Amino acid sequence: MSERIEIPAGAERTEIDAFVVASTDAVWRLFTTPAGLAEWWWPQFDDAQYELDVREGGMYRFRTATGGFGVQGRYLQLDDGKRIVQTWDWLGGGEELQGEEQLVIIELRETGDGTLVRVTQTGPLDELDDLRDGWQDTLTRLEEQFDD
Repeated sequence: MSERIEIPAGAERTEIDAFVVASTDAVWRLFTTPAGLAEWWWPQFDDAQYELDVREGGMYRFRTATGGFGVQGRYLQLDDGKRIVQTWDWLGGGEELQGEEQLVIIELRETGDGTLVRVTQTGPLDELDDLRDGWQDTLTRLEEQFDD
């Protein structure tokens, strides 16, 4: 296995945690399959598409014409059921790249009664609040997948 990728020291970042009442395997599936993502990522957009090649070096692309945006990137490291390290590039309505490439680390840690999900994303200082808000909304939908 290659050296563990971490966010560089001093990099601007946002970090958010969520708790999901489900196994790490169940949460992993929701992050790494098109059907799983369709359940919670952008359910407000009927035309959302999720293309994934879940392997180190594989590409992913999530997009919605209705929303006028998307995201794409490359999987840098995968630790099955535990950790995803990926690049993150925003796409505009015409699928052109917007802004600089960012780094996202998604970590899953099993606890006694569920899974702690921690997302860390690099980004420009002036975008960190928006990134945090976006992840908060997204992870709230993930948590709701397992509400009674």
